[in-house]
Amino acid sequence: MELTGVIPPVPTPFDRGEPAFGKLAENIARWNRTGLSGFLILGSNGEPVYLNEQEKLAVVEKARECIPDSKAMLVGTGLESTRETVRFTNLVADLGADYALVAPPFYYKGSMQPKILFDHFRAVADDSRIPILLYNVPQFTGVNLEPTLVAGLAEHPNIVGIKDSQGNIGQLNETIYSTDPEFLVFVGSAPVFYPALCIGARGGILAVANVIPELCCDIFNLFTKNSHEKARRLQNRITPLAKAVTVKYGIAGLKAVMDTAGYFGGQPRLPLQGPDPEVQQELDRLLRKL
Repeated sequence: MELTGVIPPVPTPFDRGEPAFGKLAENIARWNRTGLSGFLILGSNGEPVYLNEQEKLAVVEKARECIPDSKAMLVGTGLESTRETVRFTNLVADLGADYALVAPPFYYKGSMQPKILFDHFRAVADDSRIPILLYNVPQFTGVNLEPTLVAGLAEHPNIVGIKDSQGNIGQLNETIYSTDPEFLVFVGSAPVFYPALCIGARGGILAVANVIPELCCDIFNLFTKNSHEKARRLQNRITPLAKAVTVKYGIAGLKAVMDTAGYFGGQPRLPLQGPDPEVQQELDRLLRKL
């Protein structure tokens, strides 16, 4: 299947601290009725660092049951060691994942020089049974995948794309320019979704698409129809909420506004906590404006 369009990084719902698989199924069923082209499971918004391996695999298995074959399922599989990343990637491949999204190792970030990262990603791609997308999210990892590194990795036949979530349009443009047109560049920052499409991004993997999937898809569809003024205006409308559920209030804010929008967000897993009442009111106000 062609990987393009809008993909939400699905939050893992919890009920009293345990994964709520029924709520996950209900959310995906509702998203399936929109124009979303796929789903990212166990991305940063899925709180994978708070899940053990058994829980992760159970979430992937339930998601695969609910996602139709017409929509792609990406799964975040990056772990600290090369061996464990390969092993876990192939476990989710066995459960039906279409693509793996692989973040760089970062605990020993001072040692994560370009050659080490290059060798790591190549080794994962060599042994993975599904295609790999790189995941550049330096706000969490402290490791930035520079365009020259990405361009070298893009030559591997099993490294097919990248999700870049740092929101740096200049670097995103350099990555697009330095890789083959078939390399799948996705932006992971909704406030720059429309500008990213203008410079050649294939689509967006956007947290706010969990809340307003139709509006995010509208931006993409307006862009593809060359309705640039309408797309630009809609981008400006969604940006305040997009910032609120990422850089400002994070996963807790995203889950809170999902509840307001009629999805199940619930509480994040400890040590994360839900927003204060004042923050909830701000999020509700931003959603109402849309």
